[in-house]
Amino acid sequence: MLTRELLRFDIRRDRLQPRYVDVQDRSWQEVARSLSEACEAAQGSSREELQEAVIPILHGARSPLVAKGLFKLLTDRCRFQEGRDELEELRRTVFAVAARTFYPGAGQGSGSNDLQQYREAVGQALQQDADQLASRLYSDLPDRQILLSCEPMGAEALLQRYNLALAQGPLIWAKEVQLHMEEADVGVRRRFFRQLKFFRLLARVQRTAAASYRLQLDGPLSLFEGSARYGLLLASFLPVICLLSRWQLTAQIDLPARLESGPGGRKISGPVLLELDHGSGLHSHLRQTADLLPEELSRFATLFQEQAEGWSMRESSGLLELEKQDWVIPDWTFRHQSGQVVHLELFHRWHAQVLQRRLQSLEQGRRQLPPLALGVDRALSKQPEMAALLEQSVWFQQHGFVYHQIPPIKRVLGALQSFVSGAGVAGESVPMQVTISPLRA
Repeated sequence: MLTRELLRFDIRRDRLQPRYVDVQDRSWQEVARSLSEACEAAQGSSREELQEAVIPILHGARSPLVAKGLFKLLTDRCRFQEGRDELEELRRTVFAVAARTFYPGAGQGSGSNDLQQYREAVGQALQQDADQLASRLYSDLPDRQILLSCEPMGAEALLQRYNLALAQGPLIWAKEVQLHMEEADVGVRRRFFRQLKFFRLLARVQRTAAASYRLQLDGPLSLFEGSARYGLLLASFLPVICLLSRWQLTAQIDLPARLESGPGGRKISGPVLLELDHGSGLHSHLRQTADLLPEELSRFATLFQEQAEGWSMRESSGLLELEKQDWVIPDWTFRHQSGQVVHLELFHRWHAQVLQRRLQSLEQGRRQLPPLALGVDRALSKQPEMAALLEQSVWFQQHGFVYHQIPPIKRVLGALQSFVSGAGVAGESVPMQVTISPLRA
């Protein structure tokens, strides 16, 4: 991702247009190649030394701003040595020894004002080389961190990644995103909707044709809390969208005040529209077969498979229809040894409006309802209005649970078992016939 000061775009007739670079431009390919080679050559050096090494490349580029953006994306792929607890202990020890060395009254120090003699005395007391000790002392500071490795990236791939980052940046300030997608490959559709859930985005899904869907994604600026985190998730989802065959995205962007735009330094503040589609020349760096399962959900899957006897689980591969044009994207699908299938939908802290709609559909649904268990994030459940809704919901009281970060296996099993026992809403059995969109091959 690019930081705010590294974004480049123009505003024309209330339309935001990222200022992409030509990935075939030889001069930009040379800049990208030089920066990549500098990062690879700097392994074992400090972050500060790396930054000094690329200064001539940045200043010599046709646009230093573009070069800085390329360098930012490269360093995002670098792994630096992080802070270590033993360095804090080392500093405490050095300071204690230094005090005794520098102040004769505190020990047997010489009181010398000679810096080198002082450093050697401290090193001798700790039985370490003075120069090596000095270099280690603050090696956990950002500028002193050692570059351990850097993932290689070709020049054209880096330029494509840069253009994608230019399109991602404004989505952090989106108020609403409309996405229309057409995808004939059922495997691609299945992975797309699964990733939509794993990114925890707020979406209303409408099916417009056999292989076409219209999605309304809430933007971070429509939320009351957690907007910064949600904005990053929404922007990070763009590479997943770019894997689709045909798509159109329109985003309403409320730019921050005094954000620069254009070569004239003109100041712009929203709202503006960002329009992207499959013909925008954006390339995803993700593999078509990649599944970006969050760490906490991966941990949940492992624990469930270890502890839940009589149940099997899989990532959900279909859409459930509650009411006409009211589609649910379950997080997981479970099968009991009896043959009963139960779906699970998780609601995170910024899912208040979606959860409210879901409870209303489940409580007032006029059609056969699917066996759908609900998991609600603890932070969301503590909101006064939501707490009252959950308490009043017969469906949630029978088939729901509250969780924090990782859903507790016992609570999940309790919600799943409520369908196996045949206890539906108000004591009625839950019908097994479920309308599922054919996302599976």
